[in-house]
Amino acid sequence: MSDAYLTCSRALLIEQSEARGAKPIWGVESWRTFLPGIEAGYAPWLRTDGSLTLRIQQRCENLSVRNVHNRLATAIYDEAALLGLPAQQKIYTREVFLHADGKPVVFAHSVVATQHLCGAWYALRNLGNRPLGALLFAHPLVRRSVLHFHALKPNHPLYRRAAVALDTPPQKLWARRSLFILRNAPLLVTEVFLPDILALKK
Repeated sequence: MSDAYLTCSRALLIEQSEARGAKPIWGVESWRTFLPGIEAGYAPWLRTDGSLTLRIQQRCENLSVRNVHNRLATAIYDEAALLGLPAQQKIYTREVFLHADGKPVVFAHSVVATQHLCGAWYALRNLGNRPLGALLFAHPLVRRSVLHFHALKPNHPLYRRAAVALDTPPQKLWARRSLFILRNAPLLVTEVFLPDILALKK
């Protein structure tokens, strides 16, 4: 049974559980396909179907990418399950800040199983300061799962990593994530939205 099949099965079980009003499973209790309480200014950004990078690019004069790191790291508690991997397994992690006209507007955290770096996601290792979105949405074989949303609190590891770019971090940071599947290899992308994104053109 392939990792991609297991991943899709987990996603299906989660959606069925949510539809019945039951507690989601597989360690993703806080991430939901629908959050009625999303603040109005953030809602259009979180629910963007296409390339987030392109949407930002169209609303600023200059988009830049600041690469924080590309390295092997231990997966956050629920990421390994979503990728179909054993708990505590090392995975390849890429983290960047997207800057619009010099201001950080998105913190992006992408993870993939190391074996896929020599296969489907080989290009991920050499992106440098280029946006991942250009790769994901240009490839005709990449499929995307449903978006899940979450309001990250200060105790969440991704909140802490994103908040280093902020002088006065808010009480929560809105985030979304989804799986991108290429040749049965899942890549999990989480995007954390920073307050300055609200200043971009509508």
